[in-house]
Amino acid sequence: MTRSNTLTQMDVFRFVRRWTDGFPSIAAAARSAGVTKQTLHQQINAEKPFSDRVLRAAGIIRIQPPAEYYLRDEI
Repeated sequence: MTRSNTLTQMDVFRFVRRWTDGFPSIAAAARSAGVTKQTLHQQINAEKPFSDRVLRAAGIIRIQPPAEYYLRDEI
């Protein structure tokens, strides 16, 4: 089930990029989010996935689907 306000990966990138553009530097944005400049740079360049801290600072929340459990003999 997809909710109507679900964001694509590209939407997430655009929101984070717009958030970082509001700061005078990447270092200032990283300090605001509580991560290092290098970490934020790697996330913006898609070398690492966006952390919850960066997403939260950009106004995005990540909701993981609930875990599903199966009996081993039914797989």
